[in-house]
Amino acid sequence: MQRYRIITLLFLLLMGLASCSPGHLGSNEIAFVRNGHLWTIDPDGANAFEIVAENTPVVGYAWSPTHQVLVYRSLDPDFAKTAAAKSLRSNASTGMFEDLPSTLNTIGIDGGSPIPIMFSSSNILYSNPIWNSTGTRLLFRQEPTSPPHNPATALWWIAQNDQPGGIAARLLSSSYSIPSLAYTSSMVIENSEKGVFTTTLAGTDMQFLTHQPLTGHPLPATLERILWQPAHSQPAILYAISTTSPSADSTHPFSVQLTLRAANGRLTTLATCTCTQFAWSPDGNHVLYSTGSTYTILHLTDMTSFTLSAENGSVPYWSPDSQFLLLDGTHTLTLVRIANKQQQILLSDTAPSKKADNSILPSTSALLQPVSNSPWAADSRHFLFLTHVRLLWQGHSLSSGKGLYTATITASGQLQGTPVVVDTGNDSQAGWTYEDANTSFLY
Repeated sequence: MQRYRIITLLFLLLMGLASCSPGHLGSNEIAFVRNGHLWTIDPDGANAFEIVAENTPVVGYAWSPTHQVLVYRSLDPDFAKTAAAKSLRSNASTGMFEDLPSTLNTIGIDGGSPIPIMFSSSNILYSNPIWNSTGTRLLFRQEPTSPPHNPATALWWIAQNDQPGGIAARLLSSSYSIPSLAYTSSMVIENSEKGVFTTTLAGTDMQFLTHQPLTGHPLPATLERILWQPAHSQPAILYAISTTSPSADSTHPFSVQLTLRAANGRLTTLATCTCTQFAWSPDGNHVLYSTGSTYTILHLTDMTSFTLSAENGSVPYWSPDSQFLLLDGTHTLTLVRIANKQQQILLSDTAPSKKADNSILPSTSALLQPVSNSPWAADSRHFLFLTHVRLLWQGHSLSSGKGLYTATITASGQLQGTPVVVDTGNDSQAGWTYEDANTSFLY
């Protein structure tokens, strides 16, 4: 009888869990924001699940590297009632929002009760959190709502992903640059008026790599970066130093040297350019940098490079295997095949591409952030895209019109079939997998 009762209890428990489960496997889900709520969905459009449906809008989220947990920002309840909150505008290219009064929360892929890792206040702004490579810690920026804002005075926090209300949060040292998280250790690299330094995630054991400020730092916001090399046991760091005279006219192109500092301290100038953005590839063997509508991919193994033209301001997304690059613009979506240096416009609209002024960079005090999620699936053979107003796929109208689609490529980057519609709602910030901040441009 006792054995029967135990079996019955286990059966009822399993049935209860099954009835509550949204049916997700936790390995291949797509996420997106719709009307202030966070959703997940299968790549074939099945099992749409409203994972976060709060009274205050969700304004951003990020997949963890394990694809089992998401972190999200929801507006502070008092701020959400204001006219400023009701008139918020997201970035036209990424759909992301600036630093805002918000609560930072984590939640499992199957939903349930979120964990508020930092409580909100109408007087405090938070950025989108950035995951470390193991998915256990989160890095985010905090500032007061009252300007002026300055990256050098912003507070940088590291918090544990499963502890509420800042219980396991640690304050890092002041940094001009967004701190870069290491891949093989619990270390962070930062940059200040005293030089470049490393520290632990707990904010201890500070070690200086340079004992004077880098030339020209703090730089314009998109260039103010110290990036740890991905996927290498002895990682180098990548940064820019100014070659433009401080007295130069601010409307002139801003020239920098992209500099590689090896683990042994050896310095190499990779390029001298009027760059506007730069980042690593996921395998750490390529550097991508841009000047307006020109994108250059530099191979570190032989120091060769190739340059391509795409829509100005396109958002670059590396495939996880570093073999392909998507350039997601307002009017076009372009696929770049790294091996044969080819590019192909996949998605377009009928509007002419606008050429913006390449010489104007965001000010030093601009509080930018990396893209939070990748449109690529983990296998690097599938990717998603939001149409926006781009409804022509290789010159032909998409079958279901505006919406969220997935596409498939072969190992050589050739398209397979036609895009598959996943959802036709008013979706934004669609993401398939974790995006490493060191491989992303800033927006």
